Amino acid sequence: MNKKFERLFETVTFPNGATISSRFAMGPMVIVGSESNGEIGADDLAYWQRRNDAGSLLITGATAVSDYSDAYGNGLKLHKDELLDGWKQLAAVMKAKGNRAVVQLFHAGYRAAFTYKDKGVAYSASSKEYGFLDYPVTGMTEAQIEDTLNEFAAAAKRAIDAGFDGIEIHGANRYLIHQFFSAVSNVRDDQWGGSLENRARFALEVVKRIQEVIKQYAKADFILGYRISPEEIHREGNGFTFDEALYLIDEVAKLGVDYFNVSQSGVRGFAAEPKAGAYMGQAISKVIKTRLVGRALLLASGDLTSPDKILEAVTEYADITSNATMVLLDPDTKNKIQSGREDEVSLAVDETTIDDLKLPKAFYKIAPMIVTSQFVPQHTKDLIYKEPK
Repeated sequence: MNKKFERLFETVTFPNGATISSRFAMGPMVIVGSESNGEIGADDLAYWQRRNDAGSLLITGATAVSDYSDAYGNGLKLHKDELLDGWKQLAAVMKAKGNRAVVQLFHAGYRAAFTYKDKGVAYSASSKEYGFLDYPVTGMTEAQIEDTLNEFAAAAKRAIDAGFDGIEIHGANRYLIHQFFSAVSNVRDDQWGGSLENRARFALEVVKRIQEVIKQYAKADFILGYRISPEEIHREGNGFTFDEALYLIDEVAKLGVDYFNVSQSGVRGFAAEPKAGAYMGQAISKVIKTRLVGRALLLASGDLTSPDKILEAVTEYADITSNATMVLLDPDTKNKIQSGREDEVSLAVDETTIDDLKLPKAFYKIAPMIVTSQFVPQHTKDLIYKEPK
């Protein structure tokens, strides 16, 4: 190994005592490899078999906790006990090389396009129409909120029963937990909306419910993470600023989680700065990492598209790198760097190598959303955006 990369292969210890053997995590990505009925598919298993040594912490893509959370049709689902056998197989595949496997749990909220297609309804914090959706959105009742919280807890129990080592709560990317925290999508006037504290309540309650399940059923070193978007600023107004996201991070940290995974994108996303607020001019990840010292670890994401960027991220900005596009297109990135072959790490894919990636048959449908980096060669994009023969 090139000496300069030694930091990437240091043992990392989480606040609960769990350890991983490097600073590589495989970040969560939706791959649409499951069966339409929600069962783990052969494509899911093949994809993870190819990547079960891509990181020391392996995080699944967004996994639905509810029958009303279908955003992708063939996405991962863990909303009923009948799916458990497939999840046990997936856990075994992901853990086969001795790495830790984590399930990312989510509810799609208003992004549940397939739920609307099948059931004629898509739920969120508030009833509202959005110009970017071709269907209406229905606000949850108090009873439906309680049911959803229970669904998060039930899915967490299934993840434990399946043999996973941890859970990541998906509070980012404009899914339901994010929607409750956003002043744009949450216009409620009850305990779940209005003030910053009330808008944070749903996220905090999800954490509490899952923590109760972990305490009762999981091992002491079971990992709990939280994925967060650092701000929501767009033409419709400010859903929340980075300053407000820091409030939520502090409150989640007080409850006790092992890590935060900051959802960032774009060129040098791992070093991005806020668009507004008191911390403009400072790197988001640096601010969060400093704030979390002694409380939780930080995973960085966004444009980790070369060995040098991966090293920079864990040297300057975070404890662990949440690698996505890089290990999607080169699953051997970690092992190449460890064996001194960092010059062989590549985002280029051609007709002779694409089959080795074991991408699900339906991945081409979602690939334009997942593989967006300008550093991915256009020929690679053309190949993975195309329906396989």
